[in-house]
Amino acid sequence: MRTYNFLVIIFCLAITFGSSIPGNSIPELYIFGMDKLLHVLEYFIFGYLLVNSVSDKTQYPVYLSFVLGICFALIDETYQLTVIGRSSSSYDVIADAIGLTLAIIFNHKFSKILG
Repeated sequence: MRTYNFLVIIFCLAITFGSSIPGNSIPELYIFGMDKLLHVLEYFIFGYLLVNSVSDKTQYPVYLSFVLGICFALIDETYQLTVIGRSSSSYDVIADAIGLTLAIIFNHKFSKILG
């Protein structure tokens, strides 16, 4: 589980780094909703790492990982307000929540197969 702890920290730093890029340096995504798909994918990976990281620390890893993931998404969106040319979006947080939920479901199904 120590590996997952490390990967969660690295992934949080990567998300924060991506959020620190000024808006005028990010290429326009002309495909409708492409940025939301990226949020879902990003938080799917984050959620998978997170649920595996906390699974041995609580009786409720699903709830804890979801709450921690949503809190990080909200903090990240708030942080983006301080970056030049970036804005915050509640739709991004919804996409993040979808990614977290899919990761938790995937992890639950996958662990049943292996366990």
